[in-house]
Amino acid sequence: MTIKQLVLLLFISALWGGSFIFMKILTPVFGPVMTSSFRLLIASGFLYVYFLVTKHKIIWRQSLKFFVIVGILNSAIPFVMYSFASSYIDASLSVILNSTSPMFGAVFGFIILKEKLNLSKSIGLIIGSFGVFIVSSFTIFNGSINTYLAIAACIIAAMLYGYSGNYVKKNVQHLDSKTLTFGSLLFGGLSLLPFSFFHGIEGTIDYKIILLFIFFGVMSTAVTYIIYYKLIKEIGAMKALTVTYLMPIFGVLWAYLFLNEIPSVNIYIGSVVILFGVFL
Repeated sequence: MTIKQLVLLLFISALWGGSFIFMKILTPVFGPVMTSSFRLLIASGFLYVYFLVTKHKIIWRQSLKFFVIVGILNSAIPFVMYSFASSYIDASLSVILNSTSPMFGAVFGFIILKEKLNLSKSIGLIIGSFGVFIVSSFTIFNGSINTYLAIAACIIAAMLYGYSGNYVKKNVQHLDSKTLTFGSLLFGGLSLLPFSFFHGIEGTIDYKIILLFIFFGVMSTAVTYIIYYKLIKEIGAMKALTVTYLMPIFGVLWAYLFLNEIPSVNIYIGSVVILFGVFL
């Protein structure tokens, strides 16, 4: 991995770590589905304007299938899962559970790409799973059914990230990262749109909420996904997924600074255990 690629990983990890804060603020107003749909559509709208200015052409006919699959599996469903979870658990816990994505990437890499799952990786999966239990323990023992569902939603989202990263690596090499980003975000957002209005908008929508949504869609979605898909093609799905090494650091930091969330001891211990498992 080059210095430039490492810097790009740091950049998107800071933005994606911040996305959990945005969901915490926006979901109570718009609901998890509308928040996710608007996030994706704002991101794809920004990319469409960008493509018009740069005269970037999109191959639709040959790529529609991949846009829909990647959009639903890597954007629509995970975004809804994390938005739902934001209503019941701390943002810091969500971002730490997200860090299990590389473990699922290793499993699906073994299944889809026939990558070796050696002893080190196998031990890492076991240790990482134990780390998930540690970070979730206080919440599980003191939580409600919605709390359990929120934790499960985060794990399902991480699993889908692990699967779709390998799917992209295997099937979508013919698409450049910009085209794949635009198509997947657009169809991910469109797939959620019909279900967005089951939850009414609550509270007052002022200019701060609008600006937050725009930043959420553009910087924490459009820009980050262009870089992410570019890194998948350059360094592979598993290495690209190591963005989740750094996301917990930024996520916990942003949650402390902007939401006054103070992580408990089990969060710190479990994070170290998870990241060690991911390292293996």
